[in-house]
Amino acid sequence: MKSLGVIETRGLVAAIQAVDAACKAAGVTCMGYRKVGSGLVSVCFEGEISAIHTAVECGVAAIGADRCVHSLVIARPEQSVVATLRTLKGRDALKSPKALVQKPAPAPALKPIPEQKTAQKPEIAPDPKPTPSPQASTSLPPSSPAQVTGNKDDKTTTKKGKKA
Repeated sequence: MKSLGVIETRGLVAAIQAVDAACKAAGVTCMGYRKVGSGLVSVCFEGEISAIHTAVECGVAAIGADRCVHSLVIARPEQSVVATLRTLKGRDALKSPKALVQKPAPAPALKPIPEQKTAQKPEIAPDPKPTPSPQASTSLPPSSPAQVTGNKDDKTTTKKGKKA
């Protein structure tokens, strides 16, 4: 271990938020957490010193000043400190993530279905000349322009098209 980072929060949810933001922000590993008492939770990280600084800053920023009690970065922790932190909760689950993921049950082997011989339908050639439908043969006379009745000064006349 090269560096140690600690974030102390009010509540477990804030600690989870801090760990999530810290681990996403930098290449650090969460060592575990400890419930201190009175709703305080401390989470510890290990990694390179620059990554620890970035992770702790992002973790504190993610939870806000009201839920963060204190944060700490130790560049080269003493071996006795590291030995004490080995008893943190959640350390075993973090070291072996495969234990958390359950393997799905293997699918049963499928037996091949024997091919059945079926009678083939004869292919029908398409008709080269399509027959016109009876509706298409009827034609409509071209439409005539609207007829205007009355005087040009009469405003009740109906005209279609552009306004004059």
